[in-house]
Amino acid sequence: MIALIRPFPEPLQDLYSWQMGDHVTHLDGRAIEDILDLYYYTPDDETTVLTIQRRDTTSLEVELDPEDIPALTDCFAPLEFKTCACQCVFCFIDQNPAGMRDQIYIKDEDYRFSFLYGNYITLTSLGKRGVRRIIEQQMSPLYVSVHATDIDVRTKLLGISRRIDVVALLQELADAGIELHTQVVLCPGWNDGPVLQQTFEELLALAPAHEGKGGVRSLAIVPVGLTAHRQGLTPLEPVTQELAAAVVAQAEHWQEACRQKLGHTFIYLSDEFYLLAEKPFPPVEQYDGLWQVDNAIGLTPQLAQTWAMDLEVAAAAGRSPSLPVTILTGELAATAWRREFLPLLNRAGTPAVEVLLVANHFYGPAVTVAGLLAGQDLRRSLLALPAEPIRQVLLSPRVFNTDSLTLDGLALADIAAGQPHPVHMAAEEGFVDFWLDLG
Repeated sequence: MIALIRPFPEPLQDLYSWQMGDHVTHLDGRAIEDILDLYYYTPDDETTVLTIQRRDTTSLEVELDPEDIPALTDCFAPLEFKTCACQCVFCFIDQNPAGMRDQIYIKDEDYRFSFLYGNYITLTSLGKRGVRRIIEQQMSPLYVSVHATDIDVRTKLLGISRRIDVVALLQELADAGIELHTQVVLCPGWNDGPVLQQTFEELLALAPAHEGKGGVRSLAIVPVGLTAHRQGLTPLEPVTQELAAAVVAQAEHWQEACRQKLGHTFIYLSDEFYLLAEKPFPPVEQYDGLWQVDNAIGLTPQLAQTWAMDLEVAAAAGRSPSLPVTILTGELAATAWRREFLPLLNRAGTPAVEVLLVANHFYGPAVTVAGLLAGQDLRRSLLALPAEPIRQVLLSPRVFNTDSLTLDGLALADIAAGQPHPVHMAAEEGFVDFWLDLG
């Protein structure tokens, strides 16, 4: 059932008198679990009936037009996600320092959020009921953390006691028409080498033979992230430059074979592998639908291509950026700026771009991605800048969550306070337009 947290909006508020504690329990006599059920089972008929249960257990029925259901979205309590019962040896949540906001320590494992927002799930808490619902309601695509298809290896990686054949589960979903995007967090000595090859081959066997069919559409490989707060956790080694180069070389053969067999690349490496190994990125076209760009898969070449096109359009319109800017970012993004973006901007004749690396004291030096920079580290670097000349300082939007706060709870104004330089949260894809407007 779904909690109602406020009255219906106009002109629907006259349909019933809202009370705190009201819940929608049925739609046309069918019990509903959450808002997805509500939308999925809403009929195409002229009317539908919501059964609302009061706090005193009495109930009433409200008849309305199905087209009015979307207008009620703000009246429903948000979905509460189901938490993860795994104890993954590489779990980043376990590596957070103490004293952060409570929500930072929550582990989600909810197939509904995978469907709605692209969150990765292990499928370990799914159960037969969850599988049936996914198939019945065609919740596709889903994003699955596989990590290894070898049952013994995966069981140890996930820190669970129940042995789950993830390949069989993925096969069931694929046969039912569900599109799947998978990932492997690469942990040296655990799931690389032959284990990774087995994982690739078994997931490739689940790739759809034709466009629009269910199956594993993509496999992303990302390196394990290790913070300085791993006391008492399973010892793990980082992905080194040598291993990154080996993985790039290994993946190149697989990618070529996949393009010949499937018509798309199928297996994709996170940008970190190419930057760490000092290897060139594949062309943007070989990332196909950029299905996993939110997983930092192809983000760097995509941005380089987008910015180049936007600069050409601006130049054709007689426009160009007018102000130099200073970028505060993490080690990995700083490498991408110097290797991929600055040469592009220099060729376009833009004003100077100063890229300053922000040391990650909050998580430790092994954490190099910009999205895991704490506000206190950004502020420390900002306060270290000379007062003159005045700089236009840009931060990545990835350092802020949906509430516009950093991991340690600082807002943009908190970071910028008490120093002379204007600080901006710069767009990613829209960076050129942001820069043009800055002047």
